[in-house]
Amino acid sequence: MDDLTWLEQWYSAQCRGDWANDRGVTIQSLDNPGWVVTVDLEGTELEARMVDALVLRAGEPPSAENGNLGGPDWLECAVKGKRFIGAGDPGKLRAILQCFREWAESR
Repeated sequence: MDDLTWLEQWYSAQCRGDWANDRGVTIQSLDNPGWVVTVDLEGTELEARMVDALVLRAGEPPSAENGNLGGPDWLECAVKGKRFIGAGDPGKLRAILQCFREWAESR
């Protein structure tokens, strides 16, 4: 199963009670340019793993030191404040989804 199909199924399994009303999954574009994927973990089976932590960093992500531009090839995935947040350059959307899946399945 590819990562997008897996995410669809994971999301569907979370849509019980009020979770889908108050929380969810967002995929947005960045202006530096790139992608950011945010997954609310509160109220999911992953809630117990909501410890702030860096999951993966590759290349040179945007930072204050590089003028928030980042390098041409970058990816950063972390758990911060009850959310999984993955960001990367324009070619990294699939890699971000894969990173979330691998983190979610590594219990």
